[in-house]
Amino acid sequence: MGKILFIFKKAPFPAIITILSFVAFIGVYWLMTAKSIEPHYFKGLIFAIPFICFGIITFFTTIGKLNFGVSSTITICLIFILGIGSLFMFIYIAIIESTDLITDTSKYERVLKVTGYPNKELIKYFPNKIPRNAKNVVFKYSPAFLQGGEDFNLKFETDSPSINNYSNEFSKKAKWIGKWSNSQTENNGIILGTFGMVGYDVLPEDFTIYLFDSKPYHSNDWNHGHLSTAAISKQRNMIIFISEDW
Repeated sequence: MGKILFIFKKAPFPAIITILSFVAFIGVYWLMTAKSIEPHYFKGLIFAIPFICFGIITFFTTIGKLNFGVSSTITICLIFILGIGSLFMFIYIAIIESTDLITDTSKYERVLKVTGYPNKELIKYFPNKIPRNAKNVVFKYSPAFLQGGEDFNLKFETDSPSINNYSNEFSKKAKWIGKWSNSQTENNGIILGTFGMVGYDVLPEDFTIYLFDSKPYHSNDWNHGHLSTAAISKQRNMIIFISEDW
Protein backbone atom coordinates (compact mmCIF):
# COMPACT_ATOMS: atom_id res chain seq x y z
CA MET A 1 0.00 0.00 0.00
CA GLY A 2 2.88 2.31 0.86
CA LYS A 3 4.49 1.77 -2.54
CA ILE A 4 1.23 2.65 -4.29
CA LEU A 5 0.87 5.86 -2.28
CA PHE A 6 4.51 6.68 -3.08
CA ILE A 7 3.88 6.23 -6.81
CA PHE A 8 0.81 8.48 -6.73
CA LYS A 9 2.74 11.07 -4.75
CA LYS A 10 5.69 11.12 -7.15
CA ALA A 11 3.77 10.69 -10.44
CA PRO A 12 0.05 11.29 -9.84
CA PHE A 13 -0.98 12.28 -13.36
CA PRO A 14 0.70 9.48 -15.38
CA ALA A 15 -0.29 6.96 -12.68
CA ILE A 16 -3.98 7.87 -12.97
CA ILE A 17 -3.82 7.75 -16.78
CA THR A 18 -2.10 4.36 -16.58
CA ILE A 19 -4.96 2.98 -14.50
CA LEU A 20 -7.62 4.49 -16.77
CA SER A 21 -5.93 3.19 -19.91
CA PHE A 22 -5.64 -0.26 -18.33
CA VAL A 23 -9.37 -0.29 -17.56
CA ALA A 24 -10.07 0.84 -21.14
CA PHE A 25 -7.84 -1.97 -22.46
CA ILE A 26 -9.72 -4.59 -20.41
CA GLY A 27 -13.05 -3.32 -21.79
CA VAL A 28 -11.88 -3.24 -25.41
CA TYR A 29 -10.16 -6.62 -25.16
CA TRP A 30 -13.36 -8.14 -23.74
CA LEU A 31 -15.36 -6.74 -26.65
CA MET A 32 -12.86 -8.08 -29.18
CA THR A 33 -12.71 -11.57 -27.71
CA ALA A 34 -15.93 -12.41 -25.84
CA LYS A 35 -18.30 -10.34 -28.00
CA SER A 36 -16.83 -10.83 -31.48
CA ILE A 37 -17.80 -13.53 -33.96
CA GLU A 38 -14.10 -14.05 -34.67
CA PRO A 39 -12.21 -13.53 -31.38
CA HIS A 40 -9.22 -11.21 -31.90
CA TYR A 41 -6.97 -12.52 -29.12
CA PHE A 42 -3.67 -11.28 -30.53
CA LYS A 43 -4.94 -8.25 -32.44
CA GLY A 44 -6.65 -7.05 -29.27
CA LEU A 45 -3.28 -6.81 -27.52
CA ILE A 46 -2.54 -3.74 -29.66
CA PHE A 47 -4.80 -1.82 -27.29
CA ALA A 48 -2.44 -2.60 -24.41
CA ILE A 49 0.16 -0.23 -25.90
CA PRO A 50 -1.27 2.95 -24.27
CA PHE A 51 -1.28 1.67 -20.70
CA ILE A 52 2.19 0.13 -21.18
CA CYS A 53 3.51 3.49 -22.39
CA PHE A 54 1.86 5.37 -19.54
CA GLY A 55 3.17 2.75 -17.12
CA ILE A 56 6.72 3.32 -18.37
CA ILE A 57 6.34 7.08 -17.93
CA THR A 58 5.02 6.52 -14.40
CA PHE A 59 7.98 4.26 -13.59
CA PHE A 60 10.64 6.68 -14.84
CA THR A 61 8.94 9.58 -13.06
CA THR A 62 8.80 7.63 -9.81
CA ILE A 63 12.53 6.79 -9.87
CA GLY A 64 13.42 10.37 -10.75
CA LYS A 65 14.46 9.92 -14.39
CA LEU A 66 11.67 12.30 -15.46
CA ASN A 67 10.54 15.36 -13.55
CA PHE A 68 6.87 16.10 -12.95
CA GLY A 69 6.58 18.73 -15.70
CA VAL A 70 8.21 16.62 -18.42
CA SER A 71 6.24 13.48 -17.53
CA SER A 72 2.97 15.44 -17.52
CA THR A 73 3.75 16.95 -20.92
CA ILE A 74 4.64 13.57 -22.44
CA THR A 75 1.54 12.02 -20.90
CA ILE A 76 -0.73 14.70 -22.37
CA CYS A 77 0.82 14.30 -25.82
CA LEU A 78 0.46 10.52 -25.70
CA ILE A 79 -3.16 10.78 -24.58
CA PHE A 80 -3.96 12.50 -27.87
CA ILE A 81 -1.65 10.43 -30.09
CA LEU A 82 -2.40 6.99 -28.64
CA GLY A 83 -6.03 7.84 -27.94
CA ILE A 84 -6.75 8.84 -31.53
CA GLY A 85 -4.70 5.93 -32.89
CA SER A 86 -6.54 3.42 -30.69
CA LEU A 87 -9.92 4.89 -31.62
CA PHE A 88 -9.23 4.61 -35.34
CA MET A 89 -7.92 1.07 -34.94
CA PHE A 90 -11.01 0.05 -32.96
CA ILE A 91 -13.35 1.60 -35.56
CA TYR A 92 -11.45 -0.13 -38.37
CA ILE A 93 -11.70 -3.55 -36.71
CA ALA A 94 -15.38 -2.95 -35.86
CA ILE A 95 -16.16 -2.08 -39.49
CA ILE A 96 -14.41 -5.22 -40.76
CA GLU A 97 -16.21 -7.31 -38.15
CA SER A 98 -19.60 -5.78 -38.97
CA THR A 99 -19.40 -5.99 -42.75
CA ASP A 100 -18.17 -9.57 -43.12
CA LEU A 101 -20.73 -12.11 -44.30
CA ILE A 102 -20.33 -15.17 -42.07
CA THR A 103 -20.84 -18.44 -43.98
CA ASP A 104 -18.68 -20.84 -41.96
CA THR A 105 -21.04 -23.37 -40.37
CA SER A 106 -18.53 -24.00 -37.58
CA LYS A 107 -19.23 -20.46 -36.36
CA TYR A 108 -22.99 -21.01 -36.10
CA GLU A 109 -23.08 -21.55 -32.33
CA ARG A 110 -20.68 -18.65 -31.79
CA VAL A 111 -22.94 -16.33 -33.79
CA LEU A 112 -25.95 -17.35 -31.69
CA LYS A 113 -24.03 -16.81 -28.45
CA VAL A 114 -22.70 -13.39 -29.41
CA THR A 115 -26.08 -12.17 -30.70
CA GLY A 116 -28.03 -13.09 -27.56
CA TYR A 117 -29.59 -16.48 -28.28
CA PRO A 118 -32.03 -17.72 -26.97
CA ASN A 119 -33.23 -14.46 -25.42
CA LYS A 120 -33.19 -12.61 -28.73
CA GLU A 121 -36.77 -12.79 -29.97
CA LEU A 122 -36.05 -12.99 -33.69
CA ILE A 123 -33.79 -16.06 -33.49
CA LYS A 124 -35.28 -17.99 -30.58
CA TYR A 125 -36.79 -20.57 -32.96
CA PHE A 126 -33.44 -21.35 -34.59
CA PRO A 127 -31.87 -24.64 -33.42
CA ASN A 128 -29.23 -24.16 -30.72
CA LYS A 129 -26.81 -26.05 -32.96
CA ILE A 130 -26.79 -27.51 -36.43
CA PRO A 131 -27.98 -31.15 -36.14
CA ARG A 132 -25.33 -33.78 -36.71
CA ASN A 133 -27.44 -35.50 -39.35
CA ALA A 134 -28.01 -32.26 -41.30
CA LYS A 135 -26.96 -32.35 -44.95
CA ASN A 136 -26.35 -29.65 -47.56
CA VAL A 137 -26.15 -27.00 -44.86
CA VAL A 138 -26.23 -23.34 -45.85
CA PHE A 139 -25.58 -20.76 -43.15
CA LYS A 140 -25.28 -17.03 -43.74
CA TYR A 141 -25.13 -14.31 -41.13
CA SER A 142 -24.86 -10.64 -41.97
CA PRO A 143 -24.19 -8.44 -38.90
CA ALA A 144 -25.96 -5.12 -38.44
CA PHE A 145 -23.90 -2.08 -39.41
CA LEU A 146 -25.04 1.55 -39.47
CA GLN A 147 -28.23 1.56 -41.57
CA GLY A 148 -27.69 -1.99 -42.78
CA GLY A 149 -29.86 -4.78 -41.42
CA GLU A 150 -28.99 -7.93 -39.51
CA ASP A 151 -29.79 -11.22 -41.28
CA PHE A 152 -29.73 -14.81 -40.05
CA ASN A 153 -30.18 -17.57 -42.63
CA LEU A 154 -29.98 -21.31 -42.10
CA LYS A 155 -31.00 -24.13 -44.45
CA PHE A 156 -30.41 -27.85 -44.21
CA GLU A 157 -31.83 -31.25 -45.10
CA THR A 158 -32.56 -33.82 -42.41
CA ASP A 159 -34.58 -36.98 -41.81
CA SER A 160 -38.38 -37.18 -42.06
CA PRO A 161 -39.02 -37.63 -38.30
CA SER A 162 -37.06 -34.45 -37.55
CA ILE A 163 -38.93 -32.54 -40.25
CA ASN A 164 -42.25 -33.73 -38.80
CA ASN A 165 -41.17 -32.67 -35.30
CA TYR A 166 -40.29 -29.19 -36.56
CA SER A 167 -43.60 -28.99 -38.42
CA ASN A 168 -45.64 -30.00 -35.38
CA GLU A 169 -43.79 -27.58 -33.11
CA PHE A 170 -44.05 -24.64 -35.51
CA SER A 171 -47.73 -25.28 -36.18
CA LYS A 172 -48.39 -24.49 -32.52
CA LYS A 173 -46.17 -21.39 -32.36
CA ALA A 174 -46.61 -19.67 -35.73
CA LYS A 175 -48.98 -16.72 -35.97
CA TRP A 176 -49.52 -17.41 -39.68
CA ILE A 177 -49.03 -20.51 -41.83
CA GLY A 178 -49.22 -20.52 -45.61
CA LYS A 179 -47.65 -20.92 -49.02
CA TRP A 180 -45.63 -18.46 -51.10
CA SER A 181 -48.60 -17.95 -53.45
CA ASN A 182 -51.02 -17.05 -50.63
CA SER A 183 -52.47 -13.55 -50.84
CA GLN A 184 -51.36 -12.77 -47.26
CA THR A 185 -47.70 -13.65 -47.81
CA GLU A 186 -46.55 -10.17 -48.83
CA ASN A 187 -48.77 -8.50 -46.24
CA ASN A 188 -46.85 -10.43 -43.59
CA GLY A 189 -43.52 -9.07 -44.80
CA ILE A 190 -42.44 -12.14 -46.78
CA ILE A 191 -41.48 -10.64 -50.12
CA LEU A 192 -39.34 -11.36 -53.16
CA GLY A 193 -35.83 -12.06 -51.92
CA THR A 194 -36.75 -13.01 -48.35
CA PHE A 195 -35.34 -16.49 -48.99
CA GLY A 196 -32.77 -15.25 -51.52
CA MET A 197 -29.77 -15.81 -49.23
CA VAL A 198 -30.51 -19.53 -49.18
CA GLY A 199 -31.12 -19.84 -52.92
CA TYR A 200 -34.80 -19.08 -53.43
CA ASP A 201 -35.93 -15.68 -54.70
CA VAL A 202 -39.35 -17.30 -55.07
CA LEU A 203 -40.05 -20.10 -52.61
CA PRO A 204 -41.32 -23.30 -54.30
CA GLU A 205 -44.89 -24.34 -53.52
CA ASP A 206 -43.85 -27.54 -51.74
CA PHE A 207 -42.64 -25.35 -48.86
CA THR A 208 -44.98 -24.41 -46.03
CA ILE A 209 -44.14 -21.07 -44.42
CA TYR A 210 -44.40 -20.63 -40.66
CA LEU A 211 -44.39 -16.98 -39.63
CA PHE A 212 -43.44 -16.32 -36.01
CA ASP A 213 -43.16 -12.56 -36.06
CA SER A 214 -43.09 -9.70 -38.55
CA LYS A 215 -43.66 -6.00 -38.23
CA PRO A 216 -42.87 -2.94 -40.35
CA TYR A 217 -41.29 -0.08 -38.43
CA HIS A 218 -43.71 2.25 -40.20
CA SER A 219 -47.31 1.37 -40.92
CA ASN A 220 -47.57 -0.85 -44.02
CA ASP A 221 -44.07 0.22 -45.13
CA TRP A 222 -41.76 -2.79 -45.38
CA ASN A 223 -38.68 -0.73 -46.26
CA HIS A 224 -37.76 -1.17 -42.60
CA GLY A 225 -38.97 -3.83 -40.22
CA HIS A 226 -38.24 -7.21 -38.69
CA LEU A 227 -39.15 -10.76 -39.61
CA SER A 228 -38.82 -14.21 -38.05
CA THR A 229 -39.98 -17.17 -40.10
CA ALA A 230 -39.27 -20.74 -41.13
CA ALA A 231 -40.20 -22.83 -44.15
CA ILE A 232 -40.46 -26.60 -44.40
CA SER A 233 -40.65 -28.90 -47.40
CA LYS A 234 -41.57 -32.47 -46.45
CA GLN A 235 -41.02 -33.43 -50.07
CA ARG A 236 -37.36 -32.37 -49.87
CA ASN A 237 -36.90 -33.06 -46.13
CA MET A 238 -35.63 -29.49 -46.00
CA ILE A 239 -36.05 -26.72 -43.46
CA ILE A 240 -35.17 -23.04 -43.70
CA PHE A 241 -34.87 -20.50 -40.89
CA ILE A 242 -34.90 -16.79 -41.69
CA SER A 243 -34.58 -13.84 -39.35
CA GLU A 244 -34.17 -10.24 -40.53
CA ASP A 245 -34.04 -6.86 -38.87
CA TRP A 246 -33.57 -4.19 -41.50
